[in-house]
Amino acid sequence: MKISKLTPQGYCSGVKNALKIAYEVLSSPTYPRPIYLLGSIIHNQNVISDLKKKGAILIEEKGKSRSELMNQISSGTVIFSAHGVSPIVYEKAKAKGLTIVDTTCGNVLLVQQQMKKYLSLGYTCLYIGTKGHPECEGILGISSSIQLIENAKDLKNISSSKVYVTNQTTLSLFETEKIYQEIQKKFPDVIIDNKICKATTVRQQACLNQEKVDLCLVVGDKASSNTKKLALACQSISIPTLLIEDVEDLKTISLEGITSVSITSGASTPDYIVDEIIEYLKRVD
Repeated sequence: MKISKLTPQGYCSGVKNALKIAYEVLSSPTYPRPIYLLGSIIHNQNVISDLKKKGAILIEEKGKSRSELMNQISSGTVIFSAHGVSPIVYEKAKAKGLTIVDTTCGNVLLVQQQMKKYLSLGYTCLYIGTKGHPECEGILGISSSIQLIENAKDLKNISSSKVYVTNQTTLSLFETEKIYQEIQKKFPDVIIDNKICKATTVRQQACLNQEKVDLCLVVGDKASSNTKKLALACQSISIPTLLIEDVEDLKTISLEGITSVSITSGASTPDYIVDEIIEYLKRVD
């Protein structure tokens, strides 16, 4: 079997920073216990399991916002995830007297800062994102006047002569570009501030530029936005694609008739998981 490892892979800088901070906090006796993760610090369950083994308490519940989850924490230390949080989450943590550890990705912080700037200048602010995603939740929590755009249909009832638009950092390059084109048509003077991060961009481009293979394996957590967008990029060039979390997922899949495989991974996928998958594929022959 021919195996092609697409590059780049491994953690992006934002993920590296968040995990470095989290592990340092867990190993240091100076931080008040208990130590909570307010939602998954990154979208990778293998990593979250390791952090929990080292003493972290994960506070996460499907359908509940970070603000709602804060109600479950009364003392100790809270670690904010790389996805960022809204101002109200900060306010709640401070009011409870918690020790705050913020691992928000620098790219996300920049989006938050830009959104605040243009709100203060009186712009109608639009945000292209995925409803329910923690990064999106953090941005929308800045102000109720920020309008979420998930597709071009959401532009229908918006009218303004002064529009600013930016986006979630982990979206599909091409889906986002289509929405920006529609926004440009409707608002010719719009200020477009595309903030898809470099780590997301180069991985998607590598998927699109790959040689034809029988199967592309996209490795990462199924809750990871940037991982899911990698799968969409591969599918867009008609390559059969599977999103798997680890080698155990792969073992449940029949590879009969597969002679060539490419492998890519999300920005929150540890290298060792990809290495395990490659070693398994080598033994399939």
